[in-house]
Amino acid sequence: MNARSLAPLLMLALLAAGCGQALAPTTPGDSATRVGAAPKETSSPSPPSNLPDTEAPAIPSPCPSATLTNPRPNHLLSPTLPPTFTFTWAPNVPAGPGPTPTRYRYRVFHENGTDFDFVQLLVDPPSLLRAYAPGFSGWTEVSGAVTQATLHDLDPSQAHVLVLIAMDASGHFDNVVSFDRNALYFHVAPGLATDADRGTR
Repeated sequence: MNARSLAPLLMLALLAAGCGQALAPTTPGDSATRVGAAPKETSSPSPPSNLPDTEAPAIPSPCPSATLTNPRPNHLLSPTLPPTFTFTWAPNVPAGPGPTPTRYRYRVFHENGTDFDFVQLLVDPPSLLRAYAPGFSGWTEVSGAVTQATLHDLDPSQAHVLVLIAMDASGHFDNVVSFDRNALYFHVAPGLATDADRGTR
């Protein structure tokens, strides 16, 4: 197999790592996405002489992203939280030019929920993006100025996963679901103090 026949495969592999881009609101079953790509200078070698420059793979642009800060995700630990609690997050703002989140989408998935297979979410987090992007139908949306939200009356009888997705003004969205950054697996205990209770003590 020559370099020319490998070019489409290389292009697909690189684009798969790029940002998603919201084209228009869709239903959860619509997995249509578009990768945003912007070429930039790198120190990588030039393409082989028998491969035209026009076929050189474009380098994906960085994605907007955010990190849950409280409770902080950890794929090795699952916190136990009260049925009503406030979670916070912070945007990951690049040092130089780059995408800054202008809005966020979040959603809680339940162990016994029927909207998405819970086990699949745990073992294959990217499947969530394939199901809901780019429209993220049914997710709560807040502006980029908001960095906290409160979840109410969660069921203590089942486990939960909270997922936060950052988006920018161009419609690009975070293409990663990570249990160490923007996805939180947790349990609920009815006897725990709520945020409001802790504030009065």
